[in-house]
Amino acid sequence: MPKASKKQQRKAEDFKKVKLKVGKKKAPPSNATDTSFTSKSIVLAEQSISVDKSSELTNSRNLTLKDLLSQLRHYSTPIRKDAVAGLADLLARYPEIIRAELGPIIEGSVRLIVDNEPAVRRILLKLYSSLLPELPPRDLAPFVPLIVIFACSAMTHILDDIRADAVRFLDLLSEIAPRSVSQFASKILPNFFSLLETNTPSSDGSRASINSRTTLLTLGNRLSIMRSCYNYLAVYTSPLTQTSDPLWFMANESSAPAAISTAAHIDINCSLSHLYFHPNDPAPFAALNLFDETVGAHSGFGKEATSEDGQDQKDTASGTVDAHAEIRAQCKEALARLFPFLQATWVESATVFSQSQISSGQSLELCVFVMQILQTLWRTAYAGFIPLSETNLVGFLRRCMTHFPFGSDSVGDSEAEEALLSLNIRVSELVAMIHLGAAQSGSVDPTTLAEIAKWSKRTVKFVQMAMGIKSKRQSVGAGTSQRVEQVAVGASLNHESFAELLLVVWQLMHGLGQKDAEQLLVAVMHYAGSCQLASPSKTLCVRFLSKIIELQWSRSPAGGALDLAKLQLSDMVADWALGLPKLMWQLRDRNLAASTAAAETLRLIGQRTRLLDAAALDTLQASLVTLFCVSVPGKGTVFGPFRQYPPTLQRTVLEAVSYCPRRSEKLSLAIRACLSEITSVSSIGALVEEILV
Repeated sequence: MPKASKKQQRKAEDFKKVKLKVGKKKAPPSNATDTSFTSKSIVLAEQSISVDKSSELTNSRNLTLKDLLSQLRHYSTPIRKDAVAGLADLLARYPEIIRAELGPIIEGSVRLIVDNEPAVRRILLKLYSSLLPELPPRDLAPFVPLIVIFACSAMTHILDDIRADAVRFLDLLSEIAPRSVSQFASKILPNFFSLLETNTPSSDGSRASINSRTTLLTLGNRLSIMRSCYNYLAVYTSPLTQTSDPLWFMANESSAPAAISTAAHIDINCSLSHLYFHPNDPAPFAALNLFDETVGAHSGFGKEATSEDGQDQKDTASGTVDAHAEIRAQCKEALARLFPFLQATWVESATVFSQSQISSGQSLELCVFVMQILQTLWRTAYAGFIPLSETNLVGFLRRCMTHFPFGSDSVGDSEAEEALLSLNIRVSELVAMIHLGAAQSGSVDPTTLAEIAKWSKRTVKFVQMAMGIKSKRQSVGAGTSQRVEQVAVGASLNHESFAELLLVVWQLMHGLGQKDAEQLLVAVMHYAGSCQLASPSKTLCVRFLSKIIELQWSRSPAGGALDLAKLQLSDMVADWALGLPKLMWQLRDRNLAASTAAAETLRLIGQRTRLLDAAALDTLQASLVTLFCVSVPGKGTVFGPFRQYPPTLQRTVLEAVSYCPRRSEKLSLAIRACLSEITSVSSIGALVEEILV
């Protein structure tokens, strides 16, 4: 039983007096009535099926643009996904609303780049891939910064799949708006560094292991990030690396004359020096300033302009130089920060070269992208040559030469063969640039020089093999052997690979000895004769050899450049030049670019060189007859391809003929007979009259 004291305490509680405390409110009386109240409302969503939207633009689900944009912010993943799909449906039905509502569409959907659901990001990427490429650049440009901001945010996200998808959005921007997206390199490149940098030092103190965050990515995601990095670097460095001319590396080495006027052909037997046009030379009596002349034949040459336009041009040029310097500085930083990761990826993936049969796969693709990224960076960061102080690239080349040339034993498929060829060409370019850097260095370790020389010899051998020349040893006498070069049958390169290989040839010819340069030039001439007539490579061959001839006979090469006289190749080059009329006859109108290059080469040889002596010029005239017309027994007069040429090419051919000092009667008759069948010769009439005088 409970004690009596406890019962008394419970009775006392009913009559207990509450003491008031300072700062506390007085408690309400126990009999007070609470008059407060709350209210709740039930809101029923309006059913879209019951709303009259006949006057509005809707998709197949009767949703307007306003409805879809509101659903893009919904907490439910399926609703966000369906909203993006509905937006794509609406824009496909009514494409005219894209430009009118582009701002709300981009601003409402761009936040989904960092959506946590992969399905939403994938369908958004599909929508952008179909929407953004159709927009004019001026309409898309204002929204590029916004998309870049969210893409950069996604590239630094904590989730791996969001980071992997972010680079796909960046790839899309790099493809459709390269000029706009390249302005944000200071924001984008550091994000690539964070994705691809290495953080853990290796045992020897160098940072050569892959980033711990990157190792969490699958091999495919790593490949995707590297591909995106290469695409963006290619866009960012395009002002310094991309050009429409495959022979861009020879542009600064040439001093071609200006277009030839009709008056230049009046005196065919005059000295060649009178036929040149010198744009930087002052006009006669220019110093007297009688007629407010500008120095030079055109206002674009000569002294710097002092007007406001001239100041604007100088400011523009200064801004361009500053922009190029900034790009080079960024690429040097990128090379330093990305190199540990690229080298570690190469070491990890280079095991594919040890296989008995190399096939295409992710490991080979990784090696290709490692080399592409490095090539983009070294071309931009180092113009002309790579100094030996760049120990990272020298050490990387040492690793590459272990397996060079890649795939020399056996290749599994054509895709792998193409990838291995690109790897070999890029390694050859790296060898050539490091060799040029060694030549520029004052004091170099003899061991390093010997190693680089050995690499260069192997590179020359690879170039010869790529152009169809194989070296074999044949016994000559007892105990002796002699190296004999033979042209391989069926040697072929695609146009892009051949253009890259010509760059390697040009660099090696300037850095190696005369004997190696001779072998390289012979290889180019052999390939010029074996490649297909209608291929673009035929044009490149003719243009490349034409530049070589121009540099040799217009001025003395310097700095280790090719010298045909020392190489004793004048006869071989002359024979090649004498075969150009036959090449033009074979090409006819199937490859006008190659025909134009051949005609310009003949004009160059006659105008600016003494490559052909008098006997050779007579032989050349006999070959030129076939371009106009010949008499064939039993068939009568057979006209050559001259009649099928456009007027510009016809004029070039006639200009080449005009530089022959002694024109044969047979050639003059062939020209007259050919032109008599042409109804309109107004554009070349004056030149023809001069030739036929």
